[in-house]
Amino acid sequence: MECTLYLTDDCNLQCSYCYEGDKKNKSYMTEATLEKTLDFIVSNNPANDYIDLLLLGGEPLLNKKIFFKTIDIINQKYSKIKQLFRFQTTTNGILLDDKTIDFIVENNIELSLSIDGDRETHNLNRKSKNGKDVYDIIFRNMQKLLQKKISFAVRMTLTPNNAHLLVHNVKYFFELGIQRINVGMDELGEWDDKSIHILDEQMTLLDKFYLENIANDEDAILNLYDYKISTFVFKRSPLYCSAGSKGHLVVNSKGEFYPCGYVANEKLWKQGSVDTMFERKRFIETVRKHVKPESSCKDCKIAFTCCGAKCGFLNFSRTGFLNVNHETTCKLQRTLYEHNVQVFEALYRNYNKRITNVLKTACDEHIPIGETMLQIMQRVEDEGEV
Repeated sequence: MECTLYLTDDCNLQCSYCYEGDKKNKSYMTEATLEKTLDFIVSNNPANDYIDLLLLGGEPLLNKKIFFKTIDIINQKYSKIKQLFRFQTTTNGILLDDKTIDFIVENNIELSLSIDGDRETHNLNRKSKNGKDVYDIIFRNMQKLLQKKISFAVRMTLTPNNAHLLVHNVKYFFELGIQRINVGMDELGEWDDKSIHILDEQMTLLDKFYLENIANDEDAILNLYDYKISTFVFKRSPLYCSAGSKGHLVVNSKGEFYPCGYVANEKLWKQGSVDTMFERKRFIETVRKHVKPESSCKDCKIAFTCCGAKCGFLNFSRTGFLNVNHETTCKLQRTLYEHNVQVFEALYRNYNKRITNVLKTACDEHIPIGETMLQIMQRVEDEGEV
């Protein structure tokens, strides 16, 4: 079961690319709402299934009382099944004090820090509401994590106005000693041909940096490549996620149910609340009104690895239909695909474990290998290099 709890919709930053934009309200989850939410989650979780609990905002640490209380309730009220809970949180790092860091470590909360790069890059889009430069605060707290050898990921948002700094910032974090780097492309941004060209140039440089540095460091991860390998190796039809089911739940700060973070707080997609009931029938009716007879990805050769063929609510946010993606998604994903092909071919040619281990899993589990991966393998073998 995957559950996202929005501890607050408020934030202490005003990021230009935030998909909630100016619609963001200031509500904070109460202890009563939290307890009802956890009761609902536990009562609807299949026996012995893991519960992946993601604590988000807004900025979740603006509601530290409830952040701490979430874990306390689980440890006390649900002590017999607390081993089933797996915790994650994403923070902008401003309020990440020593007490909170210790709490995160003690409770095995997987931590992600939203930071776009160095000061120049960060301040392009991630501005404080009062106009003050808060980068020093964030950097100092990030340094604490590094000094204490605490595992965490950085989450960069790549936008049209910072794409030219992509490689610089990946190197920046890697040289600081950060080993998990996740780059999220701003799918809701306005990417024109010029910015896509810049992205393509940066990806060429990033391909080289990845192959020469990250690919041979078994502890390092760069999601643009590492999270894509399995989509190439395992031959699977693209499927949308389980958003809208009880197994994939988003609960906003008021205790209302939504299928996905992209549409949290959009009344059209409300599925009830902790005070009423889970309205599955209403969700199905709404879905039927927002799908086309045929998916726009039906005949696309990269659908197997593209988020446009898997993330219906991203599509809805741009086109109003769950199965019709936006041209921006196509441009971004095609660019990424072309570079994935080149990098995975190099990994296979060099017999790199990042790809050979996944191929071994496919063999051991009798999972068919994807067509694009087979083509990559054939090209390399035709060269006589494997």
